[in-house]
Amino acid sequence: MLSEPRSPRRWIRVACLSVRPPLSLLAVLALLASGPVACASRPPPDALAATRDALAGLDEFGALLLGAGLPVEAILQGRSVSPVQAERLRRYFPILPYLPQHYAPRVVADELLRYVEQHGQGLSRWDLSRMVQEYRNLFLLRQDGFLAAALTGEPARWVGPVEVRDHGAGAAEFEIGVFYTRGDGESWRRADNPNLDRL
Repeated sequence: MLSEPRSPRRWIRVACLSVRPPLSLLAVLALLASGPVACASRPPPDALAATRDALAGLDEFGALLLGAGLPVEAILQGRSVSPVQAERLRRYFPILPYLPQHYAPRVVADELLRYVEQHGQGLSRWDLSRMVQEYRNLFLLRQDGFLAAALTGEPARWVGPVEVRDHGAGAAEFEIGVFYTRGDGESWRRADNPNLDRL
């Protein structure tokens, strides 16, 4: 009786099925394969825990302080901000390095912290976060000549080089330290500072 020709594929299948590794070898390979994966998936203990926890609990006011350049460890974690805490936070601003994107959020944060100091009593973080929202459509002229979003520092338009004037500094029709809103298209108009007392 003639046997039918065997294909190379069939020979490979027969060879693979006939050779079986010992069970102990499979167990050792599985253990070795899981070892580095398990070690790599565990982060170093508490390496960035304080930063991670602080950022996880940020509210609008905390995000503003972070955008103003305050270090994470300086951002308060309590439910309210007292006048003493506000004064302490304001002391950071002159010593922090200057970055253009921090200028506008720093002006807003300074204004809110000054309000807490002048108010004479602590304000809740919820109230401060609500006050932050009053600045969401406002822009400030930065020292580098850009109009920037008050809360994020994101540049919206370059106005021109800033120069010293008789009553301050500015570029074109814009002044440093004054809030502006965007009208239709590329028109900008001066805006009043938000009335924080009515909130």
